[in-house]
Parts: sequence; structure tokens; C-alpha cells
Amino acid sequence: MKLFIDIGNSKSKWSLVENQIDQRSGSFFNHDIDEFVVPEDIDEVTIASVGREEYENILISKLKFICKNIIFAQIDKQLLEINYSNELGIDRWLGALAVTKRTTNNAILIDAGSAVTIDFIRNDAPRPIFEGGLILPGLHLFNQSLVEKSADISLKNKVMTAQINNTDMALMHGFLMSVSGAIEKFLNFYQLDIENTDFFISGGDAELIFNSTHLGHKSNFKWVENIVIDGLKIYQQLTFSNK
Repeated sequence: MKLFIDIGNSKSKWSLVENQIDQRSGSFFNHDIDEFVVPEDIDEVTIASVGREEYENILISKLKFICKNIIFAQIDKQLLEINYSNELGIDRWLGALAVTKRTTNNAILIDAGSAVTIDFIRNDAPRPIFEGGLILPGLHLFNQSLVEKSADISLKNKVMTAQINNTDMALMHGFLMSVSGAIEKFLNFYQLDIENTDFFISGGDAELIFNSTHLGHKSNFKWVENIVIDGLKIYQQLTFSNK
């Protein structure tokens, strides 16, 4: 069996696969990584990490006694070219790689985790290319930044209402409008044809954004549960299957 792990900034997700069929999956907060029980009978582990090195080391110490074949994914421009600096995170690149296998149209990928990234994958060139994107604070950071500066602002209730008549809704609608507005500006920046652009959304706050009344072009959106794990699976298949 193969184990795929996505170590994010605050949370990690995993998927156990046998014969290309998902068997089990789950997630844990990085500060609880000691409690992660590694599944047995693993032949190979493929990891994407943007988390702290200490979390990687704890995970490796758990894995090395069960599986000797542990791989950390790296950007491979032969699989997906990038028009971006070497600072591009492996999570964003893997998400974009997964998108290239889901559509032949130009695509926008919104990954809503600790940060919200909005990335453009160009498909109207001879081969797909990661063109670039935006980075915004995720809902938690958005809220935390206000809490640290103002004792009177703190998110207590995430249940959305149509009216903006209390502090919780002022904050929630503010976050959602900022994301939807950034998407609109991003489309204009690249002068993309909306009708020929596919939108993919993933991450912990994807459902909140997807269900937002502020989100335009909703019929073009596809919700993917974990785009980075999908990208890891594709990366493993393309990179190691024939070796």
C-alpha cells in the first residue's frame, strides 16, 4: 500500500491507497502529530510539506521503522512548468499539477487553508504552465490579526446569515468579499475569458467560500476535497511508476 501525506502550515492530511483505490484517509493538527498512528503494510510514502521541520522529523521517525521508501515531493518542471520564482510552495505546485489532469481549459485554483491561494494554470499554450497567483490570509489568520489589534473583535459564530448586523457577520462577510473580490481582480489581471475558464476550490474553508453568496461564476466551480493529495498521487505515478 502507498501512503500520501500533505503537511500543511497548521494541519496535515493523509490518504492510504492500494491498487490506485483509496482505502482510508484522515487529518490531524500538526501539534498533535505525536498521536498520528501510522498504518502498517506500507510499501511507499510520498510527502508534500510546507510545515515546520520539527514536524517532518517527528513524522519520519514514526515512518522509518515501517517503510524504508520515503519520498518528499519536489517541483519538477518536466511535469509542470512554472512562470514563478523558486519560492513556489510544493503544495501550490501539486495542486496545479492535479488541475492539469482535470481540464484542458485555463483554470483558477483556490486553496483555502491557513492562507488562501488563488493560482492561474494556463492551458492555452503548447503545454500547461503555472503562471502565478495571489496569497491572502485564510479565515483563521484574518480573524487572528483583528483579535490581536482589537479586543472588541473576535469571531464567535461561523454560521452565516444573509444580514450583516453583528460583529461575527461583519468579519465573515468581510473575509468572503475579500476573497471573491480578489478572484474577480485576478481574472481581470490576466484578461481571462470566464466562459472558457474552469475554477477549482479546495482546502479547509473551501465549503464556506463555495457556498458564499458573494462568489460569482459558481456554475464554473468544482469543489475538490484535497487537491494537494490528488497532486501527490499524480506526482508519484508520473515520477516513480516506471523506475
